Amino acid sequence: MRGARTIRRGGDGWPPSLDRLPRPPAFLRVKGALPSAGERAVAVVGSRRPDEAGARLARRLGAALARAGLWVVSGGAAGVDGAAHRGVLDAGGRTAIVLGGGLDHLYPAGHRALFARAVEGGGGLLAEREDGERPTTWSFPERNRIIAALSEAVVVVRAGEGSGALLTAEWARRLRRTVFAAAPEGPPEVTAGLVTLVGLPGTGASVFREPEDLLAALRPAGCAPGNAPAGAGAEADGDAPGATATGSEVAWAGGGLAGAAAALWRALGPGPLLADEAARAAGLAAGAAAAGLVELELRGLADRLPGNRYARRDA
Repeated sequence: MRGARTIRRGGDGWPPSLDRLPRPPAFLRVKGALPSAGERAVAVVGSRRPDEAGARLARRLGAALARAGLWVVSGGAAGVDGAAHRGVLDAGGRTAIVLGGGLDHLYPAGHRALFARAVEGGGGLLAEREDGERPTTWSFPERNRIIAALSEAVVVVRAGEGSGALLTAEWARRLRRTVFAAAPEGPPEVTAGLVTLVGLPGTGASVFREPEDLLAALRPAGCAPGNAPAGAGAEADGDAPGATATGSEVAWAGGGLAGAAAALWRALGPGPLLADEAARAAGLAAGAAAAGLVELELRGLADRLPGNRYARRDA
């Protein structure tokens, strides 16, 4: 893509917070700017089809965070992501958009003008894929880990059961970022995931209703990406990404999983399967399988291998 550049891991401009991931990108393709050292960034994510109140809240959050001098990171998708980006730009702030494909395959196509505004406004687009690579069902859950790693906190505005926003929140928890959830007021198809986030024993998301509530919670934290924030989402060192699960943990999780993750656990073996093969073996649609495979990886129950292959990690 014209005007884009490649940042190699460890090179000039590389976000060091990405090195906390168990599987950091080898490079980033970037157009525009990224948050630099000392600049604070918060992720705002959620459903592609929020209710009207959720979309309004996302836009107000983007504007409020921008006016407070924070970057907003999201995935550029329809719904909550796009509303948050627009709120930032309306307030004259900066936003970073993490794409699921290469920089010359912008998705959704209807957001091309929004993406251009983000770059013109001092923000940027980034991708861990080469130009020419189209986004896939599997690439969107993958990019969620980058959204979480670039941010000091993840804010989930709306999420149904199985929403990709919940995967971003789980990455945030693993990376010791704070997780915030909007008060689950609205249709269950876009708030059931918020109820789940809030109810997680010991690690539940902090609830907010207004942008001012969120800013009040963020301001005293004063933490930058790469440091452990206080509050919800913190966890013991032994639960960090990449930590090896013990035999008892594997045995418990393999028996206690539900839904897509459980079906994939049974379908996977020590010999690797392509993601598509695993989906077919588990009888799952590609979207559900993508979320389930990420869940298994997050729990330390499966390894992602080159070529988009997965193998179960046994004790």
